[in-house]
Amino acid sequence: MGNIKLTDIVRGRRTILDYKPQKIDEKLLVDLFNDAAYAPNHHMKEPWRIRVYEEDSRSGFGEKIVDSYIRLGLLKTLDKEKLVKARKSYDRFFTTIPHHILFYMDKEDDGGHLDEENYAAVCAFIQNFQLLAWEKGIGTMWTAKETLRDEVFIHEIGLLPERHKLVAVVQAGYPNRVPKPRERTPLDDRVEWVRG
Repeated sequence: MGNIKLTDIVRGRRTILDYKPQKIDEKLLVDLFNDAAYAPNHHMKEPWRIRVYEEDSRSGFGEKIVDSYIRLGLLKTLDKEKLVKARKSYDRFFTTIPHHILFYMDKEDDGGHLDEENYAAVCAFIQNFQLLAWEKGIGTMWTAKETLRDEVFIHEIGLLPERHKLVAVVQAGYPNRVPKPRERTPLDDRVEWVRG
């Protein structure tokens, strides 16, 4: 993308749904994570934790997510035949995207203000990662479904619901197709100026 301004990166970034099969070099991903770590975080706690699901692990990770959807009733309108088709479709989704990156954090005060501060920091980290990735021609898609609160799912991926809070799964890879921009609502009517 060459020398472009931060404003252009922020406004130009897109949520990518269609990816090339090419993996992102591991060193490049680590470099992006290291740069993203300059996100604001209270008392320099650096609360972000990261798991990258790639290669053969993608299918099993996706299967656990679909199991969670079923448990949570998100696919209850599907009969058995449609559910089989849905599973195949989800498996294609998970195995055609090169990387599924789980961002999570350790809990400190069971949903109190410390956890809220840390959650905000992890979200800032994710946004930094997305913008830095976009600058390198890498697309992402931020997903945060109800599954992230499913205690069975959390156990199944080897984490502990009483200790860990899942924040998001971000799909990442080189875009096969970049969607057209969708304009944002001007903030003139949403900003309140308080003076005196």
